[in-house]
Amino acid sequence: MPLLRTSPTIVPAVAAAIAVAAVAPASASAFSLSDLFPAKTTTAVTQAAASGGAAAATAASTAANIAQGAAGAVTAVATSTAPTSCPTQTVRQAFSAYGDKADYALAPGGDFESTAGWTLAGGAKIVSGNESAGVQGGSKSLSLPLGATATSPQFCVDASNPYFRFVSKPDNAVAGYAAIVIYRTSAGKIANAQFTSSANQSWGAGKWAPSSISPLAVKIPSVMAGNIATVQISFVSTGNSTALTSLWGKFAGGAVGTVSIDSLMVDPYRRG
Repeated sequence: MPLLRTSPTIVPAVAAAIAVAAVAPASASAFSLSDLFPAKTTTAVTQAAASGGAAAATAASTAANIAQGAAGAVTAVATSTAPTSCPTQTVRQAFSAYGDKADYALAPGGDFESTAGWTLAGGAKIVSGNESAGVQGGSKSLSLPLGATATSPQFCVDASNPYFRFVSKPDNAVAGYAAIVIYRTSAGKIANAQFTSSANQSWGAGKWAPSSISPLAVKIPSVMAGNIATVQISFVSTGNSTALTSLWGKFAGGAVGTVSIDSLMVDPYRRG
């Protein structure tokens, strides 16, 4: 899927800003947090208003919400050389109904029954109604309107935590998301990588479905070298290219393009 198709109402400066939320291949390599979420976004908003009118300024504002929300959510992720393993977790075959027989443990706050530990921005909120995919029980889930972000509490990852998985539901065909893993490199720099997105998932509008099996420890070099890391997962409601280009979600008050997330699980054992 292309990163973004610009239209006459979205100027190049805004297109570059919105590309932060565009879908990347599942094998995308890590890159600097400052590159993904630039600190200054107000200039793009001003330039957009001058060059492309109200619609372009709205697009830039959406990009600004994504950048500021996700960047502000990052806390002190770290890599450690001692100990070399994370605490034991209670596991079960949470996705067995979908042919995945691996054991999974619930990530901290992964049932979205409260906002404890989560950083929400851009209209993200916990709403009534649990996922119906049968992965994890509960009564609530995460709702992300277009441009919203939700960043998890920190949690421990070692080499026995190779993957993570969750369930999601699109409001309609123009909804979309990116799931970003935030961690610290062995050189001490905060980095992140998008290992999965709605482009990697089969969806039906209004239906809960499991995400793809998404890389975690297997994509963090220091962890695979035998260290542990404290990581966070950030969900970004990107819309798909149609939503980003036409801004349907923003003009509809955020109702169009909303995506729901629930049951964030971590695979605590390496697969054979």
